[in-house]
Parts: sequence; C-alpha cells; structure tokens
Amino acid sequence: MKKPMLVLLALFLYMLPQTVSAHAVLTASDPGQGDTVTESMDAFTLTFNSDVEDVVETKVVVDGQALATDSAAVDGTTVTVPLAQEMIDGNYELSYKVISADGHEVGNTVSFTAEGLASAEESDSEQGSAVKNEQNTQVNEQEQTAAEESHEEEEGSDTGFIVTGLVIIALLCAAVLFFTYRKKD
Repeated sequence: MKKPMLVLLALFLYMLPQTVSAHAVLTASDPGQGDTVTESMDAFTLTFNSDVEDVVETKVVVDGQALATDSAAVDGTTVTVPLAQEMIDGNYELSYKVISADGHEVGNTVSFTAEGLASAEESDSEQGSAVKNEQNTQVNEQEQTAAEESHEEEEGSDTGFIVTGLVIIALLCAAVLFFTYRKKD
C-alpha cells in the first residue's frame, strides 16, 4: 500500500512544475509608465520577471507618428530598443511583443512623455496636440483592455492544464486503490 502511494506522490510532484509555468511580465522600463523624459535617450529598456527568448516586435510612436528604431536586443530578462533617430518632444508609446521562456507571446505598451528636448521641427499647435493626446489615450486604453483580456484567456488555459493534471492524478489514485484492494480479495 505504501509503494503505490509513493509512486502517486512522485507523479504529482513531477507534474506540478510543468503546470505552474508563468509568462514573462514586465517589471520595469526605462523610461517608466507615465514618466516625463527631459533629456534625449539613445535606447529604451524593458525588464521582465523571467527570461525572454525572442522579440517579435517593438514599435515607438510619438504623437501618432512612428519613430525609427534599430533591432531590439535581448539579454536574459532585459530587452533594449535602440533609437535610430533623435527623440523629440511629445507623447510616446513604446509597444512590444516578446516570446517568454515558456514559449508564449506577451506584449503591451509603455506610455511616457518627452518635454524640453531640442526638436528638429516645431511641434504641432496646442489644439492639434490636445486632439492627438486624447486619441492616443483612447487607443492606449483599448490596447490595455485587450491585453488584459488576452492575459485572462491565457491564465484560463493554464488553469485547464492544472485541472486536467489533478483529474488524471485522482483517476490514477482510484485505479491503484481498486487494484490494491482487488488483489487482497
């Protein structure tokens, strides 16, 4: 009786780490969400809670216009997005999609502002900027909502694996007990 229970316990412990995997989550960025940048930067960094396997996409948008970047580089938990042109004043959105170590694609957007930078061209009129800011805010809220819904769906799929594993273990326990008591009769 002890041996089958030990086998079941070992099987449960073996399955547990496989079902409790988590996606990479952004833990920090430079600049951070909502920050105001007053000096031009050469690159932006994203730091995650676990290793990143690959970068699918990065995009930097300033007041609705794309800002040129070079290829993003991955170093463990850090992704660096180098800029290919000078920063200008405006409202920035740094969007990313990466493949986390567990193989899942995760992404989101970091929003921040740049003020007091030397710009090559005059920025839009205040009225035009206000309209763009409102549009950017609405788009960012929609993307955030979509990202949260996607994350909830992904969490649901992990829960399915856990439930399936527990059902299998319960069936194995029932089978072992059935055959153990059947041999005694």
